[in-house]
Amino acid sequence: MRSTYMDILRKAELFSRIASSHGHKLISCLSPHIRHYEKGEIILLSGDTIRHMGILLSGTAHAYLEHIDGSQIIMSRLKPMSVFGEILVSTRTHKSPVTIYATSDVAIAFIQYEGMLNLCPSACAAHSMFIQNMLKAMGDKYFRLFDRINILREKTLRDKILAYLFTLSDRGNTAKITLPLTKTMLADYLLANRSALSKELRKMEDEGIISVKGREIELLYKKM
Repeated sequence: MRSTYMDILRKAELFSRIASSHGHKLISCLSPHIRHYEKGEIILLSGDTIRHMGILLSGTAHAYLEHIDGSQIIMSRLKPMSVFGEILVSTRTHKSPVTIYATSDVAIAFIQYEGMLNLCPSACAAHSMFIQNMLKAMGDKYFRLFDRINILREKTLRDKILAYLFTLSDRGNTAKITLPLTKTMLADYLLANRSALSKELRKMEDEGIISVKGREIELLYKKM
């Protein structure tokens, strides 16, 4: 693996709290396999057997569920240092429920499951910390999924929007937020029609609940 990618990989959350020298040694031990995908290319197909965890080194990708009628629900937006497959590799079937495709040219480091869990012969502290970081990442992903479930269980589109904005605002601690998704992607995330979403956002702005400037949204209802 080229040193450039090793330096990039060191920035991933999975390698946090690990000294630089130990980190490079650990990455060599894990032997990541680097693969490149072009924009629009499928990285992982629903139903594929997963034996490796992936870390996005550059570019962006989307993970989505596909219905039998061909419609899609975006489950997550992957950006540099995003991790995927760390939960799937430990399941009984190892089957992916989602499809992941590249929304730009991407580079991904794949790490084999056995290599992640098998400690070095010396049971080095770096590998132990890596496993702790991986468990933390899995826990964080669980709570993000829990947040989405809570958002989608709201009965009206407005309540779903407000619940989503509340999550982005660090549970109401900040009034100004930047949407990480386009309106089309946000509509998919909320299981809503894009035009209905745009209409509801305009109504909320007219009523003084929010202020919208592109992807910048200010929550005004806190001041009411």
